[in-house]
Amino acid sequence: MELIKKIKGVIAIVLIILVLVLIRSSGIYHFKDDAKKWAEPSVKQSNKITLEQAGSLTGKSLIINLDKDVSMVRALTSDTQNIPADSVLCKNHIAMIMKHDGPVLLFSSDPGLSARIWMILSQLGFKNIYILTKNTDNEVFKYKFRPDTLQY
Repeated sequence: MELIKKIKGVIAIVLIILVLVLIRSSGIYHFKDDAKKWAEPSVKQSNKITLEQAGSLTGKSLIINLDKDVSMVRALTSDTQNIPADSVLCKNHIAMIMKHDGPVLLFSSDPGLSARIWMILSQLGFKNIYILTKNTDNEVFKYKFRPDTLQY
């Protein structure tokens, strides 16, 4: 009994640290560790969707426009939110995405930006998130290949 009285302060500190660790590990902003699981949709391109495919999704789509160009997203009759990429993780935007029960489509003229935001939201635990793109080809060549014909 005297031992417990002597180390009462140490036990209190350990309990406080334990509670803080549990709170931190169960929070919404806790990233998962499985990198292979998060990279697989990008490799298989199952996270990309075209405008035609977006019309066939079940439920009402929420389109998050990450830049100022809205020409591509006007064709859909779904909700469109203009959210700058640097404020997607604000509490009110996260709450809006959580409340939405249909697919969430991320659009940006820079496909790398959409991919980064998709990765962050996926790691936060959001499901049914896609990258809205004009094409699903990984690499599209703009110019016809012409070998060098110079003779040396």
